[in-house]
Amino acid sequence: MRLVLVDGNYYAFRSFYALPSLSTHSGEPTNALYGLTIVIRRMLSDLKPELGAVVFDGGLPAARLALRTDYKANRPEMPADLKSQLPLIKELIKALGVRPIEVEGQEADDVIASYAKKAVEKGIDVILATNDKDLMSLVGDHVCVYAVEKNKFKLIGQREIEEKWLVKPRQIPDVLALTGDSVDNIPGVPGIGKKTAAKWIARYGSLFALLNAQDISDKRLAKLLAENKEQIMISWKLLELKDNLELPLPVEQLKIVPDYEAQKKLFEKFEFKKLAEEIKERSEKKIDNTGSLFE
Repeated sequence: MRLVLVDGNYYAFRSFYALPSLSTHSGEPTNALYGLTIVIRRMLSDLKPELGAVVFDGGLPAARLALRTDYKANRPEMPADLKSQLPLIKELIKALGVRPIEVEGQEADDVIASYAKKAVEKGIDVILATNDKDLMSLVGDHVCVYAVEKNKFKLIGQREIEEKWLVKPRQIPDVLALTGDSVDNIPGVPGIGKKTAAKWIARYGSLFALLNAQDISDKRLAKLLAENKEQIMISWKLLELKDNLELPLPVEQLKIVPDYEAQKKLFEKFEFKKLAEEIKERSEKKIDNTGSLFE
């Protein structure tokens, strides 16, 4: 059995900026709506999962803000034209058969991590649809990442992650605690780059072992680690994914059940004429099969 967990914020932003001029005749923006429709239909066609959820940010956790009040403060405000589409995006996702999930006061990454852990414990394979490097740390024997390149999809596993990051997936937060993550406004240690961080994390096995080591041969690195230890630990705590959140629905209730009639009405409302006609034609032919719909 397969569970696909979609990073809703990532794909909403990506769709919004990929199709900046799409709107209805009355001027209502529909670019994010259309982009997400195409993306999710493609995912369901490629992966044919039995379970699925599109997860959205529900706010910044108080625990992370207590560590750094400027956590993610560098991110621009969501454009008004995208914000106005969010309620409709969730309605559309539901019509496509996938559950929209948002937990108040929690980031999507932590919700995804919690669902992934629950699913793996139940013997369910998990596919993450995201480009978020933080979530790459979840990749393992039963967790991979979905990516599309040149109109073909591929599943990224541990080998590909290790080739790119030079460490195991679970060690990615350790590397980022040293290098920083400018996207989330998390500082790194000046003078420590990705290759250096990866080299020493791989050698010692973890950030904690490295910070407590007394035999580091690179005296410059040892000095930087000692001088910045407190900041490094704060950065690591900001990067650590929480995989034990209380979830709004159990994994078993994330079954993908498309509502074709609702899809048709929404496509007509958004003036997605080709998609509306496709649903209508297939409905008339009494095609009621998720796999064939997205082929």
